[in-house]
Amino acid sequence: MTVPKKIIRQCKQNKKKAQAYLFKKYAPEFLGICMRYMKDKTKAEDAVQDAFVTIFSKISQFKGTGSFEGWMRRITLNTALTQLRKNKKEIISEKFDLLEEDSGKEIKKDLNPSDIQSVIEHAKFDQFEIIEIMNELPDGFRTVFNLYVIEGLMHKEIAEKLGINIGTSKSQLQRARTKLKELLYNKALIKLRKPKKERNGR
Repeated sequence: MTVPKKIIRQCKQNKKKAQAYLFKKYAPEFLGICMRYMKDKTKAEDAVQDAFVTIFSKISQFKGTGSFEGWMRRITLNTALTQLRKNKKEIISEKFDLLEEDSGKEIKKDLNPSDIQSVIEHAKFDQFEIIEIMNELPDGFRTVFNLYVIEGLMHKEIAEKLGINIGTSKSQLQRARTKLKELLYNKALIKLRKPKKERNGR
């Protein structure tokens, strides 16, 4: 359901009731966007608040062309990334990839990729488990992975948003995919060792 034009018009007039409607309707969704980039829920909530401040202060710039919801989501994403750059400067460092050490278990080198994929698929992770596992990715990996895979941005756009070069963005994505597969595989092995009733939450 799109935002009624009446609500947009009233928000442009700084009507508090219309602003409250917009916040109540979209704050939960926007919190989800921010949580993809910030593990700390309090910081994510602060980013949502800042995003709405920007939305209400710049709403007069929305001319009615394109999706209003998409316009708000872009502001929310940019706000989250701005907070990320401010609080986590190491995320956009050119050296971040090289400094990130992995203390977890690695996938055995002699395993066939199809075997690895089979184990992961057999574990049947639900979306909440996937999100939890993705949150275990190093911040730099997770940020680029989300921007490329979830947001659909190209490496040039990611580089511009994070203040890195295109090569670093590509490298972060490749490392993120490798690390995520490793995490999924190791979590799958643990999950599959559990009794069936326990795996089904019974």
